[in-house]
Amino acid sequence: MAAKPNKPDFVILACLIQIWDASDSENMINEPEAPMMITEVEEIEIHDSYKNLFSTATVKFPRGTVIRKTITEINLKDNATSVNATVEDNGLVVTTRTNTSKATVANFKVGQRIRIRMGYITDPSIAKMAKTNSTGKTIFNDKQTLSDYQQAMAPQNGSAIMFDGYIVKCSIDEPIELKCEDLASYLKKITCPKIVPTKNLTVNDLLAEDGKYKLLEKSGLKLHPKTKSCEINLGKTVIQDNLTVADVLTTWAKKARLFSFIKADGNGNPCLAVGRSYFSNLEDDSILKLKEESSVIPEILFDYHVANNGLTMMDVDKAFLAVDAMSWENIEGSKGKQYHITVRKNPEYDASKGNEKYQILNETTISKKAMKAGATVLGKSKDKVDLSTYTIIPYASSKIGISHEDLQVEAIKYFESYNANGIEGTLTIFGDLGLKSGTKVHLLDNRYPAKNGYYLIDEITTQFGVNGYRQTLKMPYCISRDKKNE
Repeated sequence: MAAKPNKPDFVILACLIQIWDASDSENMINEPEAPMMITEVEEIEIHDSYKNLFSTATVKFPRGTVIRKTITEINLKDNATSVNATVEDNGLVVTTRTNTSKATVANFKVGQRIRIRMGYITDPSIAKMAKTNSTGKTIFNDKQTLSDYQQAMAPQNGSAIMFDGYIVKCSIDEPIELKCEDLASYLKKITCPKIVPTKNLTVNDLLAEDGKYKLLEKSGLKLHPKTKSCEINLGKTVIQDNLTVADVLTTWAKKARLFSFIKADGNGNPCLAVGRSYFSNLEDDSILKLKEESSVIPEILFDYHVANNGLTMMDVDKAFLAVDAMSWENIEGSKGKQYHITVRKNPEYDASKGNEKYQILNETTISKKAMKAGATVLGKSKDKVDLSTYTIIPYASSKIGISHEDLQVEAIKYFESYNANGIEGTLTIFGDLGLKSGTKVHLLDNRYPAKNGYYLIDEITTQFGVNGYRQTLKMPYCISRDKKNE
């Protein structure tokens, strides 16, 4: 039985929102010198899924929100301790100091950088400083104090930054509402050159600093070191010059289940990571390996972390399981063929009769050119089979130029090894863990141990505000169950 974390005597919910102007890719990585800082919000909602290139955030501020600015040696003389008070039309009295101001829609504009930290404070002295000190100055009067505050807010995973990106929409009336996209949003502004390779390309060729095409050069982002070390093969991928870098990465996700997302490197600098679906392989280029922050797997204790259990656990009958398999053959501007098949177990399979154990369904049509090259149709029917009552598991081969028959072998092998159990619904936990999508977590329920095991987080919605700090997890795939409960 896992021990519960030590419970503090109390916790205080806290957030820090930094907003500043940044031209082009300037200030993408470093802390801004003197940003606007807001420590009060009505609601923050962040949607994060490794399947989407962008994470999104919505921020709502209550009326009378106060913006603070960092006091530096440069602007110290301009920050006297004078106090101003104004009365709003609704009777609300707003008190501001020289280094603070009431937030208005004019303070925000599309294209500004935004960084959101959130967490729990347990140190009463830090919590007190989150407002103002006795001289009337904010706690952010030097970088060290700001750093102490950020560290005090840090969740158990060691990082309080839950969102980092750009404002893409602003309300033009109060209450103020901001729509944001993460740092990958900038990739929509970078167009690609026309690329018609004569040999196979790798992710490094396109995205690395020392690659041939350097598509990330203008973004301020670098290719993540873990991705760079994998040398992911893309085949003879043709890229048209009317596409942005974001278009290309989105195509990889849709057609080859090769996903891209923002992840910090060992020095805390945001990078672009590219990895294969968990259902392709478990090599170093898989989502799970790239998303790992440390060797410690986050553990969710049902009697401590869970705020609302909306899960339905069930064993999956392999008779109603199907593997949706696809190959990757020059996905953009391809002259080759991308195979797509679905494998299920033959309902009438009988080993004693020697009939076929598996059925191949819903194949994509094979071109005449592909047939001349040696491809064959594996399925025996052109009719579309309705698999809506089946549990469909996606699979993408990591082999460039794989044959139709070899894709079938891989799909069947994956079918045989798949851990046949599932989880439906969502699980809402408190914000202690600060989780991100694409990571592996360990669920532990002492009352109902049948669900204990390791799960892949497919999607996370993080909510922070007057109703507390919650994360709603969608975990449709069980990687493995705890052995004692199998």
